[in-house]
Amino acid sequence: MTTTTLTPAPVQAAENSPAPPEWVDWQVAHQIPGRLRIRIPRLNWDDEFARRLQRSLLRTTAISESRIREPDPSEKVGARNQGTWPTLGMPALTLAVAIAAAPLELPFSIVGGIVLAASIPLWQRVGEALTQQGQVTIDCLDALWLSYQLLQGNGVAGALALNLAAVGESLRQSKLQQLEDELYLLFEQEDAEIHWLSDRQRFAPVPEADREGWLDSVEKTELLQNLKPVAQGAIVPTLLLSGTWAILTGDLGRASAVLPLDIGVSLRGVTPLAVVSALTAAARQGVYIRNARVLEKLAQVDTLAFTCESFQDLITPELLVSWGIPSECIHFATDAAAVECLREQLRRQGKRAAWITDSGSDCLAAQEDQVVISLGRGEFAAAADVIFHSHDLQPLGYTFALARHTFATADRSLAIATLPNLLVVAVGAFWGLNPVAAAAINGSSAILAELNSLRSPKPNPF
Repeated sequence: MTTTTLTPAPVQAAENSPAPPEWVDWQVAHQIPGRLRIRIPRLNWDDEFARRLQRSLLRTTAISESRIREPDPSEKVGARNQGTWPTLGMPALTLAVAIAAAPLELPFSIVGGIVLAASIPLWQRVGEALTQQGQVTIDCLDALWLSYQLLQGNGVAGALALNLAAVGESLRQSKLQQLEDELYLLFEQEDAEIHWLSDRQRFAPVPEADREGWLDSVEKTELLQNLKPVAQGAIVPTLLLSGTWAILTGDLGRASAVLPLDIGVSLRGVTPLAVVSALTAAARQGVYIRNARVLEKLAQVDTLAFTCESFQDLITPELLVSWGIPSECIHFATDAAAVECLREQLRRQGKRAAWITDSGSDCLAAQEDQVVISLGRGEFAAAADVIFHSHDLQPLGYTFALARHTFATADRSLAIATLPNLLVVAVGAFWGLNPVAAAAINGSSAILAELNSLRSPKPNPF
């Protein structure tokens, strides 16, 4: 076994140093039989290069394991780095200063200035939404709420809200990147083919539309398509409700409590995390699911249609139980005419069918409410939406359970984030609520919702 550990070399670079050349400088730091440690200065500042290098190492059959070690912060002084400081460092510093402002008797001009500096990304998003999209987004409401807190001299509430939002954003982005990287490694795309890295076995051609990434396909799910207009449509009424409440009560504090109302948290975090986590979990079990929309269709399947009589020999009572599909909803169609007849029958009945085939033939190209599952025992074709690397029916129950669990988890995560938010808004608007407590509840519930979205069921024992 060969293990390679890559370590960023200690470098000192000027803040405005020119872009490094394309060649890669490296040196052997340590070497023993079966293990090699290499220092590469470029790893200090080029995250994209690090990801490409990791993927290249995993494609090398002579290397069974590789790891890129995070550099020591003391080795990165002066290096050009796009790390987590803009995301987490500045909001954390802002919160610390805001908390220490009272005992240190810091003037609010300092605290407010630091809070405004930390909120620059928020204001940039507001500007882009207004100028480029012509829309009032949830960021606009957050910016108004933050502005009111600063006008009231409440730097702690604004700093806490920015800090928790930054933690949630960092968690979301890092987990999505990690999961997508793992998907890339599990199903490496080269020459329009997918390979299973354990034995380089050919899996299936990847359609051009699917090469944009699994995460992009989340936008096409029915869940987000239905939620988008609701979430966006609630923003302007929320703004109007806040203004109306200010006029009726004469209390800007209670009116501003309405502004953090957010029912679109699923658009940003919980659904993408749940879906990409599920696609990765399936890949670990040798199941290729083409995209998020296919995963959603799997969750809605209520009928199974097999294209070969020989599949009957593979069906056991344990498998039937694990599928969660009644026996009367399991059909067999062994020729093209029978397939077409059954498809028409299921369409008229409004069934959502999964077609199980040996090869994923083009004649089974799935309709909007159907999905094609291939056991991968013959030639592959672009029609297969799901492919079982094991070449048998064993993963079918787990695949259905995973799909159903994923969207149930997305719904639960949405509730975890939304219900506390609604409660905070109601209490704040009618009775008044400390803005610090409101920010803590809203931010924490959003983070808990993201963490909940990462839960995936264990593989089916059958």
